[in-house]
Amino acid sequence: MDYKEALNEQGLVITAPCMKEIYKKAALLAGNQVSVLIYGESGVGKTHLAEYIQKHSPQPQSPFIAIHCNAISSELFASELFGYSPNAFTGASPKGKIGLLEAANHGTVLFDEINELSPENQTLLLHFLQNKTITPIGSLKSKAIDTRVICTSGRSLLEMIQEGTFRVDLYYRICVANIFIPPIRQRREEIPAFLNYFVKQFASELNCTPSNISISEDTMKQLCSLPWQGNIREIENLAQYICLSDHTDQVIRDHIRIEEDHKPSVPSPQPSPGKEQRLQDLALLFSSSSPVMPLKEVVEKFEQAYIQNALSKTSSLKEAAQALNISFSTLCRKKREL
Repeated sequence: MDYKEALNEQGLVITAPCMKEIYKKAALLAGNQVSVLIYGESGVGKTHLAEYIQKHSPQPQSPFIAIHCNAISSELFASELFGYSPNAFTGASPKGKIGLLEAANHGTVLFDEINELSPENQTLLLHFLQNKTITPIGSLKSKAIDTRVICTSGRSLLEMIQEGTFRVDLYYRICVANIFIPPIRQRREEIPAFLNYFVKQFASELNCTPSNISISEDTMKQLCSLPWQGNIREIENLAQYICLSDHTDQVIRDHIRIEEDHKPSVPSPQPSPGKEQRLQDLALLFSSSSPVMPLKEVVEKFEQAYIQNALSKTSSLKEAAQALNISFSTLCRKKREL
């Protein structure tokens, strides 16, 4: 295992071309105050990218407040967000409390996992984004707040809008710019770099010697072929376990065995009766016995069958849109129409 630095000049583990483009985009966005939505699977580094944007802003020392939407109960969300005046309610502090938005004034507020917000709290957040003012609970006086908003989401908010679980007006408030971070299995060339980086980090923290840790090229290839559902966080956990153990090979073999035993199985898609009928209809279009139809109708039938075929071969609307080389919103619209 080569322990040569896998960092770029900014101290980041970036080797995949797609990630270089992502950080280039993030650096450009850091120079202004537009709202940014960062989305991707758990563990891909969404919070790290948000922190990168803050650190490369014109005022990197300004406040950076992270609000974990899945860790605040719906009942406490308003008081945590807006704060409250002294003795505003039973159990309230006699000194009152400054809200998280006020603490982020002239800085950046990160809404981590915004997809976890309840509909009621989505409305509260939308009101703030529309007016950029807050009114602490128990107070009649509003306060203007100037803060940049960055949000992360582990789910496609456009899919949630289709399901009716996320407000479309809130989406367009938080998504002036958006960044999708692909999972590590789509940039496998970074797996060795991240493993090297975290082993060095934990070796230093745990006072062990990285040179005593050896991973063969074949073993690394096996590691790179794993699904890595936990993404970078899973790599970090493995690196820590390696540094805590005297038996590196056994730790890695166990990890490979467990991951291979739990690889997500993808069932073979079975054509539904509706799909079969559409394919039959499509075949009839080119039959010598069938009449000539208006071109618009033929195009619609072909598009419908082709989109349905793409959906049957992919695991999500997002994946199907990427395969068809169209935007996610375009696919959702066509799915509704067809």
